[in-house]
Amino acid sequence: MRLATGLRPPLVQTFLLLLSLPRAKPITVGPDTKPHVNGNRILLDGGVHAWQGPSADVLSPIQDAETGKRSVIGTLAQLGEEDAIRAVESAAAAWDRGQGEWPQMPLAERIERVQAVVAALKERRDEIVNVLMWEICKNEADAAAEFDRTMDFIQKTIDTLKRMDAEGARWRSVSGVMAFVRRAAIGVMLLLGPFNYPFNETYAALIPALLMGNVVVMKLPAIGQAQG
Repeated sequence: MRLATGLRPPLVQTFLLLLSLPRAKPITVGPDTKPHVNGNRILLDGGVHAWQGPSADVLSPIQDAETGKRSVIGTLAQLGEEDAIRAVESAAAAWDRGQGEWPQMPLAERIERVQAVVAALKERRDEIVNVLMWEICKNEADAAAEFDRTMDFIQKTIDTLKRMDAEGARWRSVSGVMAFVRRAAIGVMLLLGPFNYPFNETYAALIPALLMGNVVVMKLPAIGQAQG
């Protein structure tokens, strides 16, 4: 595409403007609020297990004031192909063609289990918000808003599910046919968390799937994984 003299598309103008801006200096912070997340654990076969395999440091974009290098804010287990296959096989066994303990559990009990997890997350709110700030450089207000918005979403999901379940517990007309409609789980779900809203988007997909009785294989985002 040819450009007329003195005329540039908006994207080119924006790019040239960014190039003309002075480069920002690296942000340095002290170690007083730096978290350290122990990610040398895996959730498999219905339990949390210590991980004995390889692990990697979780690095923050924030420079350490003393070393001038990217801050290490935790470690994370590095699973390989065999571990991934084992996770899928474990999830398939937990699903058991829809006859597993979790998919067969009464909805009220599944809700109770999820609410217990939410209560535990709320107890660690400040810790999770701090990790979000360090790992993906959200400011405190945005990180707190992401956490609070997630908790609100989960509660609204539970309230909606209870209402839908009550409405489905009776006969009704569907396209002119009397029917008894109940929603059911689908099976084994794969969840890939994103990097930009790692806490909100991950739990906003995870919790509804679990509430409905599905079994989930979850891969943490490449950036923003420490909060998982």
